[in-house]
Amino acid sequence: MEGSHNAENIASMLDATLSKWDIRSKCEAITTDNAQTMINAAAKLHIRHIPCFAHTLNLTVSDSFAVTCLDQILKKCKSIVTFFKMSTLASDKLRAIQRELNKPELKVIQEVPTRWNSAYHMLQRIVTMKTELTLALNECNRAPPGVNADEYLIIQETIQILEPFDLATTKISGESYITLSLIIPLIRGIKTKLVEVESQIVTESGNKILLCMKGSVDKRLSPYESRTPVVLATILDPRFKKKGFKTSDDEKRAGQWLEKAYASHLTKERLAVEETQPTPSTSSGTSNDLLGFLDVPDVSTPLSNSLVDVRQYLEKPVIDRKECPITYWKYTNNKLKELAMLYLCIPASSVPSERIFSKAGQILTERRNRLKEKRLNELLFIKQNSCYFND
Repeated sequence: MEGSHNAENIASMLDATLSKWDIRSKCEAITTDNAQTMINAAAKLHIRHIPCFAHTLNLTVSDSFAVTCLDQILKKCKSIVTFFKMSTLASDKLRAIQRELNKPELKVIQEVPTRWNSAYHMLQRIVTMKTELTLALNECNRAPPGVNADEYLIIQETIQILEPFDLATTKISGESYITLSLIIPLIRGIKTKLVEVESQIVTESGNKILLCMKGSVDKRLSPYESRTPVVLATILDPRFKKKGFKTSDDEKRAGQWLEKAYASHLTKERLAVEETQPTPSTSSGTSNDLLGFLDVPDVSTPLSNSLVDVRQYLEKPVIDRKECPITYWKYTNNKLKELAMLYLCIPASSVPSERIFSKAGQILTERRNRLKEKRLNELLFIKQNSCYFND
């Protein structure tokens, strides 16, 4: 992208791209990270903005990493990882101890600042390798201080607290299945797990981390439960329907929003049909048929139609969570199908688009750096959509 990456230029580029592919009118929402420029760009296009849920999860967990006790432990763990990554003698010593103890020859995991769950996996691995790491550090010169028993207990509690966030991050980052409808059930699942784990936390530091995490969840994740596209995607997912919501008030609100959105959709559809049909001519004469009034067609409003269709859909039992909602709607005659396709296709995270940049880095390398922009874009398009091409 040429020029400054401000909201105006980003909006202009997106608008040109959408128009080029003739999908401007079909774009219901844009999913990006939480950068203000991206939020402003979507506003300039008058398109709903969905903050990337994976990015928001990252911010939520990062809040807890700022808790003093955990921050100090993370720094200690990072120094241990760096020591074994940088020292061949230390890594050889660690491997020898693992063989002697008949332990798997695992390696420490390096934290990546842009991926919070890499810190989670680093802590997990350090707990798994607790015995061999302690022995190796004791036998190595100039080794950093090891993790003591109290710190190991805090790490184990932290892992328990972070586990649901890791599961949610993995689930929401997929690109081969519906993700937007997962947001509200995942938030509900995270909150439930945090309540369950509370009874297992015994240290003061662990309770501070848990309290911080709960506050961050309310601040960063709970607002998703009031976003129209997210609510509609959830209730239009036949695996969840109203079961995805926590309270009866939330269920009632979701049902009302669905009826309103569907009525609006039917109105637009009817107006589009009326514009393409000629206006029927009326006879100037007076009819002598006393029963002619019976020939006047019944007039049904979009709202009355929507109530019937929505009620029929919600009264049916939910499908198994392993089933595909797209397949369900494909073989369902209910006209809600059109609205479902509109919202279920919205991605919950920008991770799939970020993977494209990784693919671009694999295609454009130092030894292959003369590719023109047009050819690079074509290769990326083919790579990203290769699953739709025949062999």
